[in-house]
Amino acid sequence: MNENTDALKLKIQELLRKEITKFSLKGKGYCNNAYYVETRDEGKYIVKKEITGEGANKQENNLSVEARVIQQLYTRGLSISVPHIIFVSEDPKMFAYEYIEGNMMMGEWDSFSEDQKISVCQALGRFHAEIGKNFSKEMAKDTGIKLDESADVHPEVTNEYSKLIVALDVPDDFKILAKEAKVIFAGTLDRAVFQFIHNDSHHENIITQNKKISGIIDFGAAEYGEVAKEFSRYIRDYPDYFQYIVSAYEKKSGNNLSYDRLVSGALLCGFMEIVDDYRKGGQDRAKAEKAIATYRKLLSVQ
Repeated sequence: MNENTDALKLKIQELLRKEITKFSLKGKGYCNNAYYVETRDEGKYIVKKEITGEGANKQENNLSVEARVIQQLYTRGLSISVPHIIFVSEDPKMFAYEYIEGNMMMGEWDSFSEDQKISVCQALGRFHAEIGKNFSKEMAKDTGIKLDESADVHPEVTNEYSKLIVALDVPDDFKILAKEAKVIFAGTLDRAVFQFIHNDSHHENIITQNKKISGIIDFGAAEYGEVAKEFSRYIRDYPDYFQYIVSAYEKKSGNNLSYDRLVSGALLCGFMEIVDDYRKGGQDRAKAEKAIATYRKLLSVQ
């Protein structure tokens, strides 16, 4: 363990006010690293620390803002747990929270029964409705997170779409479907619903234990924005089950979402990744072709 890591361990031990017995790097991110910590009194924690220096990326919310968001949500008694913050540090920038027992849902999903998959999806829908109700626009302003009240896709998505739609190596059927999706999305601007959103809720940030969700982590991209963004990854990762998320959300929130807007938006946001897979060839190309076929089927359902 190098000197910098030793110093970090000592700083965390000081802030926890507990003797550390186990300290390891649990995950590397684009903006932050996560460390797993155990203490003499059998405490378990995750410490999220900002990456600094050359090549470091800047996330949407800095760690202090993210910690404030989580602290606000924790007090709301949500149906799914969010991290319990133990300390927040400005120098170095990091915060610690109690470890949530379980595994990432991406590794557990295939072991779930049909009923368990539906139950988990319904729980997710209720959770997204709850955070919308319990975290107002005014709270978002006070907390310092981004407010995005645009009903259009992100400018970067539009820019990539413009390039791909004329690229010679992108199949015509891919382009045709993407164009249809763009028309559908533009035609449903009046169906946009805005609220506080996690904005990065996917199967790596959802923790499950005993076939149920034990917690949702990583609010670094949280914002007040269109709820369609919230369901984009679910549509991509669970195309046969996202409807259960949406219906549970609608029932709990009272909001009526546009199915076509959700699906078309998900395709537009994921189009670059689909094309990247296609360009790689082999199994990745087959994956891309399957994704396009799935979106075509979803958009044909009225």
